[in-house]
Amino acid sequence: MGEVSGDHKLWVSLSALGDGNVFAVLPQLMKQMLSDEMCDTEEDFADVILPSDNTWQTKIYYQLVEKQRMVDAKSEEETMFDPMMQEEKIKMHEWNTISKPKSIDCDAAKEWIQKNTKVVKGSTSITWTVGDIAKAGCLLSSPPIPTTFEDEHEMRRVYTLIYDVFRYKNVLTQALNDVNFFQIFPKLISLTPHVWLLFYDLYHRSFKKRETKVAKLASQLFDTYGLSFTENALWCQKIKLAASVARLRIKHNALSLGELLPPHLKDERVTEQAKNNPVTCWVNSLKISDAAKLCKDIEESFNLEMITDIKQIGRNNFRWDRHCPQIIAFHASIRPKLAKSRFVKEHLLIVQDKSFCLGPATFGKLIEDLELTGSVIQTHVNSPRTTAYLATILSHNEKIRKLMAFSAGKRKSEYEMYFSELGMSNIVIFSDRLIDTPADANYMEEVVAVFATPPNSYSAVADPIDLVCSRGGDLSMLEVLTESGDSKEARERVANILEEQRKTLRFAMSRPQIQFVLYETHSELEAENSFMVKKALREINRIAKLQHAALQGKILDSKTQETPEQSEINNNEKVEKTQEDEIEQPESSADESTSSEDIVDNKEKMLDTLNVPDTDIFDLPELPRLCSNENCNNFEREGCYLALLQRKQVIRLDDKYMIQMAENRGLFGSNTTTSTSKSKSSRTAKKKQEIREKQQRPRKKLKESEIDRIAAPTHAFLLHTKPLEDVEICSKYENGKSKTTIYRNWWRQTTRHILSLKKTLLKQKCLPNLQHRNSNVKAVVNSFWKHMPRVDEVANMNNINTRIPLFPKLRLKRDTLVEKPKIPLTVTSVEFPDRCILVESKSW
Repeated sequence: MGEVSGDHKLWVSLSALGDGNVFAVLPQLMKQMLSDEMCDTEEDFADVILPSDNTWQTKIYYQLVEKQRMVDAKSEEETMFDPMMQEEKIKMHEWNTISKPKSIDCDAAKEWIQKNTKVVKGSTSITWTVGDIAKAGCLLSSPPIPTTFEDEHEMRRVYTLIYDVFRYKNVLTQALNDVNFFQIFPKLISLTPHVWLLFYDLYHRSFKKRETKVAKLASQLFDTYGLSFTENALWCQKIKLAASVARLRIKHNALSLGELLPPHLKDERVTEQAKNNPVTCWVNSLKISDAAKLCKDIEESFNLEMITDIKQIGRNNFRWDRHCPQIIAFHASIRPKLAKSRFVKEHLLIVQDKSFCLGPATFGKLIEDLELTGSVIQTHVNSPRTTAYLATILSHNEKIRKLMAFSAGKRKSEYEMYFSELGMSNIVIFSDRLIDTPADANYMEEVVAVFATPPNSYSAVADPIDLVCSRGGDLSMLEVLTESGDSKEARERVANILEEQRKTLRFAMSRPQIQFVLYETHSELEAENSFMVKKALREINRIAKLQHAALQGKILDSKTQETPEQSEINNNEKVEKTQEDEIEQPESSADESTSSEDIVDNKEKMLDTLNVPDTDIFDLPELPRLCSNENCNNFEREGCYLALLQRKQVIRLDDKYMIQMAENRGLFGSNTTTSTSKSKSSRTAKKKQEIREKQQRPRKKLKESEIDRIAAPTHAFLLHTKPLEDVEICSKYENGKSKTTIYRNWWRQTTRHILSLKKTLLKQKCLPNLQHRNSNVKAVVNSFWKHMPRVDEVANMNNINTRIPLFPKLRLKRDTLVEKPKIPLTVTSVEFPDRCILVESKSW
């Protein structure tokens, strides 16, 4: 998309405290970007292949035939070795482990949880240790120092601390600048994140000393990781820093620094909501086969009781989720115990927020309902745990061969190691982006569905810490979620997000074998959600109609472009035609402006009425229901937006499709089915319609003079139809029968003389014999002009020292002797032998 202009009207200037934020102007900014830079552009549709393409259908048919032969050969070998072998049916994964009570209303349960959830406001207390500060300092170093965590609970504590530091960095920076901290300690400018970290900790200690029992450990850790100098510098300026913070609070009437934050970064909106939301985990069915035994182990380990009523979940209860398969929900207070338990350490339970599980659950449900066979794609690995959950669901579907995940980048090896620890074998990771995949890639031929998860603003994420931990600790994600400033990087990030979303949807819908695309974002902005989906849907359907219009000859195909020479010739012809039309119709130039608009309107009307197969058109159907309640598909309240883009007629690349293709190709003889007859009749109907349209095209009217000229009989026609005496002799015919003029005969004789002279000179080797193999006429002419001397000059040079000429001179023949006219001369003088007498001449 390119760089966004720096003087964009939608960007607001932010105050020093960060009262403004990117999320406040992001909806209008994204909407204007889409409307200004994307809606007016009509790209080339050469990269879009439709399912009705004959070349693609033939290719798929032969592939299906080859696969069927391999399957038949394999089955014959198995029956030869074990004829009594019976195939065991693979037990499909149950959509939910327990039965769903239909009496529970999801909306009522959601309201009950919100009413009974207590939100604690105010500043956050110290929940981190000295070791957490040291590890956070390692992660905030440049470059980051590799850090390991004992368990997931410690990982959450460290990243929660970093998240709070990023939220308060604008306020902390103003307090530091107020006391000229970086002017006093210029060495700490390169360690600004460390200054934020230790200043935030000092503020929460109320600018007091550390406790005696941890002071010695803190000095040791800070010396090891290079934090001691920053700690001592802040301690020296503690009185000035405390006064600066007090002045900020008094100036803005704030009881705490949390009230100075923008709305989207306040504690009660993000942190406290994450503390009261249930903890969800999905069961790794590749390591656990008995769900009943798992529930019994959980009850014994945590002293909990499994319930089925969603309204009664408490500290001593857990339940199975009603929407997503193999997901267990716990109370928020169980999070520390669960993170330290063997269930999480041994990867039996994987902690994952429910909002990131709704997309994989819906995708698996669609694959199962449509009965598709092949491989599937996830466009971006936004969270390796989400990708692993999707792979777990697909592993229970025997028709899906593998899951291919793209955009792993430099973390490909890390993700592969994580999936191997989970026991996943049906995942293939690619470091490249999906939109950079070549069109002729072999692994794309069997892809039938795409789970589109491009990067987005993540403005609807309820628990950012869970998102960062599920991504393996991504500090860049924390910077995005805590963005509150007007910067060039923020603008470019917004532009890149929109461009990546648009290209991802276009690429996913441009392949004929892909039957549906499930689009997922975690954003509250309509520009990323419904507006983006509807625009991509209109664009891909318009491209399909343009292709069919080009095939039917109604518009010019973009693939067949004119060369410069052809365009120049065509332009010259158009100029001549327009000149003739101006002579005939001088008033036509006044309506040129309106005619161009009419052409555009007619083109749009033609595309609307164009008959396009349902297999080439995408639709926006409703999402499948994951539970019995009709209101369960409102996933936006969970912080997840899902949209389904599906073909109107789904093609299943199975045996039935292969048989249908064989019937269309006429491989079963004349006894074809009704479907083939219908297809033939439809083709003939289309041909007749095209012929009628060609016949109904208006033709240019001829003038009366042109009609008379065309209708007039020729001289040859009259000679055959009438007697010779009645036919008037044509003047051109008489001139043709007359003898040629003497001048034409002279030219002929001269030409023959020069050619004979040239042959004689070549025989006597007076002229060089040049053989030109180059087919370029211009090069041959230039070589003659440069290297070949004149024939008459060579002949004159050879005749200088010889009596006998090399070649006789040219004698032009004359049929009759022409008498020379006698010219009268005037006598001016007469000579006599003796004297000369001058006689004056007189004119008569």
